[in-house]
Amino acid sequence: MKATEERTRLLIDRMLREATAAGRYVSGGKDRFFDIRTPEFRDAAELRALHFTETGTKIGQSFRKANPMVPWEDIDQLRNDLVHEYPEMKAERVWRFIHDDLPSIVAKLKRANYPDTED
Repeated sequence: MKATEERTRLLIDRMLREATAAGRYVSGGKDRFFDIRTPEFRDAAELRALHFTETGTKIGQSFRKANPMVPWEDIDQLRNDLVHEYPEMKAERVWRFIHDDLPSIVAKLKRANYPDTED
């Protein structure tokens, strides 16, 4: 296995671990996620989503092109939004991403193709 492929596999593994952790924070339901008495669930979920998206920005173009079913542009955009949006806008976006989008992204990453060459 080439060093670049090994690096990509490690990055994808980290993305999957972050996704799993993020999923735990939304598993209690929307009411618990948005409960102002327990903001740590929201904060932790946001951090895991940020780690997921930030790791995604490190994935090389060869891998991205070999896996066009993964919404790479959406992942990149969410990363930018998490870093730059106002806090009150983040919570709903984070919930939707983790609850609605992340399960299908995880399934796609688990079926990913690893190209022979990597950047």
